[in-house]
Amino acid sequence: MTPERRALLLVLVGLALILPTALTRWFLANFEQRTETVPVGYSAQARRNDLLAAERFLNRLEIPVESVSGRGLLRDLPPIRDSLVVRGLGPMNVQRRVGLRDWLAAGGHLVVTASQTRDEDRQRGEFLDELGIRLLTEEAERLQAADEGEVVALVSTPRQSRPLSVAFAAEYYLQSEGKAEFEARAGGRLRLVRRSVGDGSLTVMSDGGFMTNAAIGEKDHALFTAELTIPRSGGKVWLLYDSGVPWLGALLWSVAPHALASVVVLSVVWLWSLGGRLGPLAPAPVRRRRDLLEHLQASGGFLWRHDRAARLVETSRRRILVAWLRRHPSLGRSDTRAQLASIAAAVRRPADAVTRALFSQAEDRHGLVEQARLLQSMWRRTGGAGQKTEDRGQKTEGRRQKLGAEYSVGNDSETTYTP
Repeated sequence: MTPERRALLLVLVGLALILPTALTRWFLANFEQRTETVPVGYSAQARRNDLLAAERFLNRLEIPVESVSGRGLLRDLPPIRDSLVVRGLGPMNVQRRVGLRDWLAAGGHLVVTASQTRDEDRQRGEFLDELGIRLLTEEAERLQAADEGEVVALVSTPRQSRPLSVAFAAEYYLQSEGKAEFEARAGGRLRLVRRSVGDGSLTVMSDGGFMTNAAIGEKDHALFTAELTIPRSGGKVWLLYDSGVPWLGALLWSVAPHALASVVVLSVVWLWSLGGRLGPLAPAPVRRRRDLLEHLQASGGFLWRHDRAARLVETSRRRILVAWLRRHPSLGRSDTRAQLASIAAAVRRPADAVTRALFSQAEDRHGLVEQARLLQSMWRRTGGAGQKTEDRGQKTEGRRQKLGAEYSVGNDSETTYTP
């Protein structure tokens, strides 16, 4: 290796070592590593369950708690030592209302958000309405004029040394009849009431928004939620965040997911099969009028190929015989030999040829052509060209049978083959 090449190699190796080091020092001098919190919104579970934060807070307080949805807990109520939190009872039949009231009287604890009572529900009896508790609304014009979105209530509880600050929606308030264990008022309106029902207790709120994921971290909402829902010793808190009836698809999926998935897949395959095809598209047939001669030629060729040539001339034979008997009635009184002799004399052909034409079968194509020509000649002699032959009357039929008694007439095919 020459000195020049050795020097060049050393320079390249030095650059290969220096450049990565320089780039690393520049990157570390201009960038720093730090952690940033990027909000991504609520998780799917939090969007579905607006009481998820309350559930986790109660878990941190070592209070047994579980969130559920549907109306199963209203049908099969939990033990009486448990607390049941419901975001709106909704419509209930008489049996459910009686069962819930008996559960309260036995010692259960129900915390419920009041909902608007429709006229039809009030007529048939709504659960809270039967207890004298109703949800009312403020006038929208007054709230807009006062610029009130929410009002704050200071609630004193037995377990807390100071009043707890809780925000309620200003639009809704309660009207209660009867004695209450304690109440919460804000803006001069009743917002929360707790009442004893037998050995249990009923807590009704005008607005339960302070329990939701969006508001439980404000003011004293988390602590107040725990105070409202804490169960008896050994009990559990049930958070019923959605008491509505799920739609039919959700019910079917919960009962038979595999069957429903199979139906969907089969429906997709069936719809796909409707649009699929095998092979190229066939052209539309041409709607033209068929030629009668082509039809006769094709029918005659088919019968000849399948050794059924007797049918080609049978109809012509019968028509010729009937025509001769009709034109010459005297032939009906003669025997067959005399009849054939008379026909042969009329057409000026030998009697043997006339007999073969009327009562024999041609052996080849040439014989069939000659037979057809002779039959056509006999037909013209009767003067029946263009006539419509019909077997009318017993007299003509008897004559035809007499003339062809010694021969086989064949079948009744109506195909006429005349070259």
